[in-house]
Amino acid sequence: MKKHSPKYVIAGWGFLLLFLLSSILAPSLYYQQVHAAVLAEPIADCQERVLCIDDNEQALEWRLRMIDLAQEELVLVTFSLRNDHSGLDVMSALFDAAERGVTVKILIDGILGTLELSGSQYFSALIAHPNVQAKLYNPINILKLRKANYRMHDKYLIVDHNIYILGGRNTNDMFLGSYVDKYNIDRDILVYSQANGQSMAQLKDYFDRIWKLPCNEELFAADISQVSDIQADMVKRYRQIKDKYAEPAQKIDWETETLETKGITLLANPIEPERKKPELLKKMYRIIQQGESIIIETPYIICDNNMYEKLGLLNEDGKKLQIIINAVEGGANPFGCADYLNQKENIQRTGSDIFEALYGQSLHRKTGLVDDSISIVGSYNWDIRSTYLDTGLMLVINSPELNAQLRTSSLDLMRKSRHIAPDGTVTLGAEFVSIELSFGKRLFYNILRIIVIPIRKSL
Repeated sequence: MKKHSPKYVIAGWGFLLLFLLSSILAPSLYYQQVHAAVLAEPIADCQERVLCIDDNEQALEWRLRMIDLAQEELVLVTFSLRNDHSGLDVMSALFDAAERGVTVKILIDGILGTLELSGSQYFSALIAHPNVQAKLYNPINILKLRKANYRMHDKYLIVDHNIYILGGRNTNDMFLGSYVDKYNIDRDILVYSQANGQSMAQLKDYFDRIWKLPCNEELFAADISQVSDIQADMVKRYRQIKDKYAEPAQKIDWETETLETKGITLLANPIEPERKKPELLKKMYRIIQQGESIIIETPYIICDNNMYEKLGLLNEDGKKLQIIINAVEGGANPFGCADYLNQKENIQRTGSDIFEALYGQSLHRKTGLVDDSISIVGSYNWDIRSTYLDTGLMLVINSPELNAQLRTSSLDLMRKSRHIAPDGTVTLGAEFVSIELSFGKRLFYNILRIIVIPIRKSL
């Protein structure tokens, strides 16, 4: 047998590795200009009411109450579902619903679903139930690696035809319950639709389309001999959950619990795992640019030139744009923090007032506030990934009451922030508590600032 020269073998493996990395980390991106000549359609459907859920414990409780209300169908779509405390709580509640005869559909991002649920006997026992269907969105396919970096970033739960929760929370202990000391500060909007309102119809249509995509892989239960024992354990766990959250779901007074709206509409990115035109950003921009006083909350900012340009235009003609992000000292995404350190001057040049929040926990909320009536909440980070690579959903809610509530929350964050004015002037908020970065963390960020430069368009 002819032996190949080691240098050719090494070169071959190097070429293969380069191909894999370029396929996953450097997909082709659209940098299509976003035009604002056409204004957004008015929101004029008053059949839907809302509840803002900022507390993680309440976020878990409301999910469990909603699942308990289901009579016909439950839909859970999530970027992450872990085999941890809150994940098991939700799985046990879904199993109880399936036992009652409710149809349960679960859609999870393909990469995280594979990594986090591999070997989970609880999840296998759940999807073994005949009333439960589960799919992975675009799992890694060795023959289609160029599609591997397109992820599903949607997070919502639909109950029958009249209730859903949508926001930025994943289904794990970092976002739900009070199981961990370090967690993410996030936001959900619960929507109660009295008569199949506009956004409910839009969300159900969106789910039907993404559920049927050929890139999805249906999941089937692993062959586990103890499936009946595990299902019995799920029944026991759900009984304990009901004891902990004793308030019956059936007693919900929606008029008292929720706020009136003048209408809600759903904005979405394209759903196929391929390079995306920035549809979600374009739709949001058309709405935001109509305002005079604008607040954006986002965990981090990773922009291309087109996105910087749009932020700059939002500061023209006497408009005021304030952006709240994580301070580097408290951010949970090291790549986002490193990119911010590299790009801070570009962000300042947009004319925006930046508030670097230090809240004791990491900020994960995605919110836009336009004047005193429009609130935009969902799963879109102000970054390149959410704009060009991932699926994403944002609710546009016309409700002065909700807007006032969210502005109060934003002002609270600003008091706990370091304010960077467009001219670089730094002012500390009244409740800002400084944290010193350790030498090790400073060194880590300095190294990461170099690493992120060539890959920032795929973060």
